[in-house]
Amino acid sequence: MWLFRSAISDNAIGMKALSSKTVHYLKSFSLLSYLFLLFIIAAMLCSCGYTNPYAQINSQETPANTLFISIWQNRTNELGLESEYFRLLNSWFKKSGRISVSFDEEHSDLKLTGEIFSIDVPGLFYDKYDDALEIKINLTVSFTLYDNRNNTILWQEKRFTINEPFLVDPSGDLTEHNKKRALLRIGNKISELIYVRVHEIAQNMPHFDQNK
Repeated sequence: MWLFRSAISDNAIGMKALSSKTVHYLKSFSLLSYLFLLFIIAAMLCSCGYTNPYAQINSQETPANTLFISIWQNRTNELGLESEYFRLLNSWFKKSGRISVSFDEEHSDLKLTGEIFSIDVPGLFYDKYDDALEIKINLTVSFTLYDNRNNTILWQEKRFTINEPFLVDPSGDLTEHNKKRALLRIGNKISELIYVRVHEIAQNMPHFDQNK
């Protein structure tokens, strides 16, 4: 009888240990399943994320075009502004998978030229001493996009004006710094506008086989 009770006791202890291991295993399995589910959800969300339609890999349906960008003529007193805008334009088109920037003007499909006409700086807000606290820069440019294969104009803006505010500081150096940053923001806006519009135009251009 004692042996029978001992066997039952040992069996109960074994079942308890087995049950504990089973629970531990099930908990571990549930955790792994949960982590795997999170991974699947994250992957699905990433695959559904927004992508720039103009930065896709080229296909036969959307053949690549080459674009030559000239350094714009600068008629203002802001020295070096033409170089900064040239840099911004190139930076935007480097994001493209459909249009590649070319430095070969003669053999490029498209050509973009432009001119920085003027910078006007009227005051926006004034304090009680009539000192300007915020200034709005009005910058006027012109630019033309050519189909370089037949020298026809695809898009032209003869007078395009865009503005950007900047703060005036008691320190003249800081005010000049704020002004230059505002001019760069304008350049970035112009570059983005041109980037989007050129892609729309190029998408409707007939494919040109240079080997023919």
